[in-house]
Parts: sequence; C-alpha cells; structure tokens
Amino acid sequence: MRFTFFFLILSFIPILKAQDVKLSVECQKSWPPGKSIPVTVTIDRGTTGGFARFFQDLPQGFIVEPVETNGADFYWDNNQVNLVWVKLPSAPVIRVQYLVTPDASLSGSFKLGGRVDYIINNSERRSVELQPVIIRLDRNADVENVVRVEALRDNKYTDSLPVTGGSGNDRVTPADIKVDFRVQLAVASLRLLKEELESRIGCPIQYEIITLKSGNMYKYQAGSFRKYDEAVAYLADLKECGVRDAFIVAYKDGEQISIEMARSLTE
Repeated sequence: MRFTFFFLILSFIPILKAQDVKLSVECQKSWPPGKSIPVTVTIDRGTTGGFARFFQDLPQGFIVEPVETNGADFYWDNNQVNLVWVKLPSAPVIRVQYLVTPDASLSGSFKLGGRVDYIINNSERRSVELQPVIIRLDRNADVENVVRVEALRDNKYTDSLPVTGGSGNDRVTPADIKVDFRVQLAVASLRLLKEELESRIGCPIQYEIITLKSGNMYKYQAGSFRKYDEAVAYLADLKECGVRDAFIVAYKDGEQISIEMARSLTE
C-alpha cells in the first residue's frame, strides 16, 4: 500500500510586534532513510536587503546537497546547513532548496529547526528562529528513488565513466574504485550537454563528468579523485574561476558517504 505524505511548514514564533524578516521551511514530516528529501526554505525579506545567514542543524549521518541557493554561499559542515548572503537578492520573497539524505542505517526521530540572522540599518543584528518539529525516519515512507544515470557511449550528454585526478588521462574501471572524491558542479531539473553545463557555471570543466539522477533532478559531478586533497585543489580552481556553488562529495563502491567517513577510509 502506498504511503501517503503530509507536508509541513515551519513558521517562526513572533517575538516583536513586527519583524523585518519572515521565515518558513517546507518538507515532508516522514523521511525515508537512504533517499533524498527536498527541503525548501522561504525568506520574506521585508525591507531588509543586506547581510543574512540561514542555518539548520541535522544529526550525524546525514548528507546535504544544494539544489537552488538563490545567490547564497552554501556550506555543509559539522552537520550544519549554512546559506550566507552578503547582500540579499532584491526579490521580496527568496526561496532556496536543498536535498537531505539520511544514511540508510538510521532510524528514530529528531527535531528539525533553523534560524536566520540578518542585519538592519547597516549595524543592528536580528534573528528569526523556527519552532522545532519532530521528523520521523520511516522506512515505509515513499519518495522517488535516487537513480544513477548510466553512462552513454555517444558522448552527446555529460555522462561518462569517472577518471582519476591529475591530468585526467589515466582511466580507471568501476571495479578499481573503492572510495573516490568528486566535485559537484551543479544540480538542475534538465539534462544538460557539457557545453550547456559549462555555460551555466561559467567555467570550462577539466575532468569528465558523472551525472546522477535524484528524483526529477540531475546532479553533475566532475572528477574521481582518490585523495581528498586533489579534490580540494580542483574545487579551489573552480572557486577562483567563479563557480560559487561547487562542493566536494564522496562515494564508496558507488554509494555516497560522508566526507568524514571517506577521509577516515583513505587517510
């Protein structure tokens, strides 16, 4: 029998009679371990237009990947989601989205909250905080499975077998790969040609690209590095080229794992 979903919207508790910023987060209330769940954050910025930072803590064993950052710098570090704007976009309502994947071994429940800090009048700091709600990890919950897009041989699209770091000339077979680090370049709802992806990120792509499909979204990743430092160096090159949303991901035998676990297995 198909599991019926309910979505929830978390809203802030007013502390002042009027807030310059309103915050809400929309997501499922039941998350299936091992699968990617979309989380949408909506910020009504009011008259605020300067610095702002949204952050949200998650338990250990979760992986978070950005889908749409709306101009924010995205960081996933120490089990915390961070979206930072030096200057908020001019649109009155700002929406960002990311995918959260609980490890397949996890169970139980946890509290999901979040907070946005922002500046008004160029100096006064204010905050709006979500009231935490309980999220259940339910193996009977149902979202679309994360499916790998198989490599195409005609090279029309960006799919390809992974390559090692360095010059990119030394191929390795999937059987050779145990743990590898990649740089995720973008997430899009469309299947992109390599030229289209390069135009989207504004930078040439040095390594062959791996494309993964998560629900109706495509993840585009470059490189297959055996050492974390090699991925860090390539990420630095991309940042210097102006690619703001790229970040490092790790895989073991084709399954995504946390960076911390991958480093412990390779260092």
